[in-house]
Amino acid sequence: MITKDVIRELELNFPKNLAEEWDNVGLLIGDNKREINKVQFSLDATEKAIDNAIENGVDMLVTHHPMIFKGIKNIDYSTVLGRKIIKLIENRINLYTLHTNLDSALNGLNDYIIKELGVKNSKVIDENINGENCGIGRVYKLDKETTIASYIKLLKEKLEIENVRLVGEESSLIRKIAIVNGSGMSYWRKVKKLDVDLFITGDVGYHEALDAMESGLNLIDIGHFEGEKCFAQLLKSYFEKMSIDVIIYNDGPIFKNY
Repeated sequence: MITKDVIRELELNFPKNLAEEWDNVGLLIGDNKREINKVQFSLDATEKAIDNAIENGVDMLVTHHPMIFKGIKNIDYSTVLGRKIIKLIENRINLYTLHTNLDSALNGLNDYIIKELGVKNSKVIDENINGENCGIGRVYKLDKETTIASYIKLLKEKLEIENVRLVGEESSLIRKIAIVNGSGMSYWRKVKKLDVDLFITGDVGYHEALDAMESGLNLIDIGHFEGEKCFAQLLKSYFEKMSIDVIIYNDGPIFKNY
């Protein structure tokens, strides 16, 4: 299957116009006419991830986070980014990224995560005008109240997370929950207005956490890598339907817990 046909199939489900304005998604490096027989899913296009793709004869590296965000003034081996671009080109590996369009889409990453948590009905927190029932974040209600401690146990089990950070009390009762995968603290004030009992996201900074705590909002930081590594499982079935071999490799998490 050639690249442009693979991309057409992906973008039927996760259109590029669902990406945020600041984002950079789609085919970042490569050839639309290249034959694709094997792909590698990696959350980030790290040098180790690229080396692994080379070693395993991969035709396309599919990432969640874009390797290229800003303009590039030079490409050479003196920089990590330059070295990675050259390696991909020399080894004829396409780089394709689905980021906030994957997050926002109906049946995208937000929806995949809450389904893993057993959620059947939800609403979009920040709606995207380019798609019905699409946008950043989801808010939902549990069938009955539970404690934060119990919900942390569920999060760890279903999302395969070892550790979380809590702002609030483990004994607090919760029912209405909001979640934004990745780095979602820019939404906390909007979430607070939804009168939720708990907000789940990643990359929570100290001052953001302090402000949220003083406003009475319970927070769980599940981590950025930890909350999005499941993107590979979401996409895997799409590539298998196209008879494309899939491998998963992640050079992470970045932060280690001791």
